[in-house]
Amino acid sequence: MTDPRPAAPLIAALTAALMAASPVASAADSPAAGIDPATRPGDDFYMFANRSWLKSAAIPEGRSSYDSFVTLKAQNAARVRALIRHTADDAAAGRSPEGSIARKIGDYYAGWMDSAAIEAKGLTPLSPALAAIAAIGDRRSLSAYLGSNLHPDDGTDTQTDFLFGLWIHQGFDESDRYLPHLVQGGLGLPDRDDYLEPGAEQAERRILYRSHVAAILKLAGRDRAEERAARVLALETAIARTHASLADTADPFKTDNKWRRADFAAKAPGMDWTAYFAAAGLGRQQDFLVWQPSAVTGTAALAATQPLDVWKDYLVFHLVAHDAAVLPRAFGDERSRFLGRLSGTRQSADRAALAIAGTEAALGEAVGRLYVAQYFPPSAKAAVLAMTANLRAAFRARIPHAAWMSPATRQKALAKLAALRIGIGYPDAWTDYSRLRVVRGDAYGNLRRAEDFDYRRNLAKLQRRVDPGEWAILPQGVSAILLFSPNAMQFSAGVLQPPLFDPGGDAASNYGSAGAGIAHEISHSFDELGNLFDAQGRLGNWWTAPDLARYRAATAPLVGQMGAYCPAAGLCLDGARVLSESAADLAGLTIAHDAWLLSLRGRPDVLRGGLTGERRFYLAFARRWRRLQTEAALRRQVVADIHPPGEYRSDAVRNMDAWYAAYGIRPGDKLYLAPDKRIRLW
Repeated sequence: MTDPRPAAPLIAALTAALMAASPVASAADSPAAGIDPATRPGDDFYMFANRSWLKSAAIPEGRSSYDSFVTLKAQNAARVRALIRHTADDAAAGRSPEGSIARKIGDYYAGWMDSAAIEAKGLTPLSPALAAIAAIGDRRSLSAYLGSNLHPDDGTDTQTDFLFGLWIHQGFDESDRYLPHLVQGGLGLPDRDDYLEPGAEQAERRILYRSHVAAILKLAGRDRAEERAARVLALETAIARTHASLADTADPFKTDNKWRRADFAAKAPGMDWTAYFAAAGLGRQQDFLVWQPSAVTGTAALAATQPLDVWKDYLVFHLVAHDAAVLPRAFGDERSRFLGRLSGTRQSADRAALAIAGTEAALGEAVGRLYVAQYFPPSAKAAVLAMTANLRAAFRARIPHAAWMSPATRQKALAKLAALRIGIGYPDAWTDYSRLRVVRGDAYGNLRRAEDFDYRRNLAKLQRRVDPGEWAILPQGVSAILLFSPNAMQFSAGVLQPPLFDPGGDAASNYGSAGAGIAHEISHSFDELGNLFDAQGRLGNWWTAPDLARYRAATAPLVGQMGAYCPAAGLCLDGARVLSESAADLAGLTIAHDAWLLSLRGRPDVLRGGLTGERRFYLAFARRWRRLQTEAALRRQVVADIHPPGEYRSDAVRNMDAWYAAYGIRPGDKLYLAPDKRIRLW
């Protein structure tokens, strides 16, 4: 998928595309299980494959949709919970060595679970930070404090909770060195529109937020909490006015703003940048990338013009809100209530759930090592690597025949394919946590030390060359990621589980589900987003104008095909909006089929459950899109989402000649397309 969040052209989270629905049945099940014999595959292939599941499944209470992604996430959450709790038991019993990652995990979790100790300490752990805020007496000390609270940011969010976020990543036009990317932030509500839009919904969110700020400040012992909260909201509204729009933040050409260290004083006066960068550990850094110059310039001006007392109230609130989970229960409860009301979903205030989440946030890769050791053996990784090798070979064979590319562009595409790094399961080199000190019974101190460890680890990257194999996701997560810069993608061990991928299962089904999903993502490297980044992940369009014209001509029939799908009267898909994902679905299906044939190595296919491999391949593809959702959720998806509903994604099969042969599709069937009407992008 392509992600509609601001940084999508540079870094796109792909979990939804991989696990948008239930992929395949377990290897223990017959491939024919669940087929609806009353439905002709040529009339409704989605229902032919999925009707039995759709009838038996149910949407859980409080949700608007249900698919196997939900099930897989729940399964992995239970696994991680059991691993961490078992590790904590071992640590408590002294069965894990001092300084080992198992001991750190166990002690960190135990600290969060020790609610009695947290209650007894009250706000005492905050005393040094509160004293530092109280001591702010001029713009220099304000700037220094703000710099000391610069935090890592991965470049995917609209803004970070802190005033700015720091993303250490390669430059837009440099593939060999890391640069600090400054990202706008400073807001307690999710987006600038929550502050600036005049609508009733936004007004209600502002009222809710102001009440929350007042509640947190009151719990922190501040008098005149309502008055202070109003001033915090006013300051954040002023910050929001400086923020770049979602559209501008999504445009990599508008976020590629190179500033030298000396530029900050000239372009963003008001902040003492010498004090700021010194406190941030960036005093010697000369080159920066500023994603949203308006936010840096505007916020710096606010540092000079807004009263220091207002800034202090703002800083106290954000300090306490950020640390609420490791403060007495009243703080966490208030924070959970606010976030739940804001999102419209119930936020867990369960101590164990918070402790698990906190432990993963601090020691994520350490937990990942435990997960991989138990749930993703070397044989599983080898099986996925073999699949990706076949997918790469299939792309390599198809690219020279991509009709929309000129010969020179095809060579660039082949070079990009050759350079693409596909990470499977977990990183080659694990994070070294030996310098992170974890003290049993010190939840607050552990949190602070873990955040400082993470920040220093990020800063250290500035002293070395770019590592294109650096991982951006946790192995135990149900997730995958595509990074146009660098030219890489990663698939976690947690997502490469049945039913998406079964290393001991049927190859045809694996290729029709996980294979089609991985190929879908690879194809984005060569579409209208991927063409903005070259083989080294550098920004710059490598298509020619005629390439683009030919591509749009080739995809125009797909726009029409998707636009003809109408799940309800007066509710039809916008073919142009869903084009990118629909084109990637078709590419993924085409390439995965080629790759599955390559995997046979000339050997004849075998029947399983009475089905040929061809039939199992397409059946698995249709099943990866099955989903239950409410009528309201379906309508929202059609109106606003770039992803079509699953039943129409599964209909990509009607453009595949091999599907017609596999299932005997003939003229008169509802999905039948004459050979010259079948869309062939690859």
